[in-house]
Amino acid sequence: RVYHSHRSGCFPPRSWSTQRDQTMDTTLLFQSSHLVPGNVDKSKMFLGMDHSKVYAEHRPRYTDELFKTIADYCKETNPDLNLAVDVGCGPGMSTIGLAKYFQKVIGIDVSETQIACAPKDIPNCEFKVGYSDKLPFIEAGTVDLFCCGSSFHWLPQKETLAEADRVVKPGGTIAIFGYDFPCCDIPEVEACLKSIWTRMFSFAPKETAPALERFRGLELPYPGLIRNDEMKLQMNYTVEQNIEFLRSTRSARAYMEANPTQDFLGDVAEELRQALHTSGAGDIYSVTFNLYLLMVHKPMN
Repeated sequence: RVYHSHRSGCFPPRSWSTQRDQTMDTTLLFQSSHLVPGNVDKSKMFLGMDHSKVYAEHRPRYTDELFKTIADYCKETNPDLNLAVDVGCGPGMSTIGLAKYFQKVIGIDVSETQIACAPKDIPNCEFKVGYSDKLPFIEAGTVDLFCCGSSFHWLPQKETLAEADRVVKPGGTIAIFGYDFPCCDIPEVEACLKSIWTRMFSFAPKETAPALERFRGLELPYPGLIRNDEMKLQMNYTVEQNIEFLRSTRSARAYMEANPTQDFLGDVAEELRQALHTSGAGDIYSVTFNLYLLMVHKPMN
């Protein structure tokens, strides 16, 4: 395991060509939140069944390395891994990954359709519709792991962390994790992906920016926060599979809603095919997502 202190300032190189380019791109997110006013409930964005099905089928699956890293960290102060609570769980990508290491995992999401798309055949997984900052069905001081994967930026963070503090037992763990931009080692495809995401930025809520910058400024409620930025998630994509992943994102959907006469995803597919043709690559190409993981133990007393 490779851990970086929150205070160390040590971060790996960015996925794309230079640190400066990455900073310039994510700055657009802070400036382009016009489609999502501050008074809109961001937790209501993934309610449609069509969106939830695409999300469940085409979002990247986290690696077992991530879940084992979390479990090993939890065991440092709390060897009995009885209960994990996964808030903002969507259709359960992270919930089911944690089930290998915990006796019981409860996945919670505000979206009924996301919960409806979660698996029903994992005995130690339970899924509930609910709010991350209101967990009346969980007793205080009973949770070994309180975590959130790729959704913490949508949640009421102060209130969610306060509820985490209530339910997590002494020695328990809070973990926040996710992934940033997809990148490709084929230069032509990499340039195409960067162009696509830059266009979509104009339609991304400003809340997305901290996640894409790996929550570098996030403060968790206990001392000793550590982070791991070394893990990778790799996907083998066809153009069609990449398009379905984009279709699952809020930014692409907002772009299409604002430009109903454009065939945005059709145009993107043609750009990707042209990039593959120019590069001489085959129909299947590898895309890498850089994972981030922040963890902290609740003090024993």
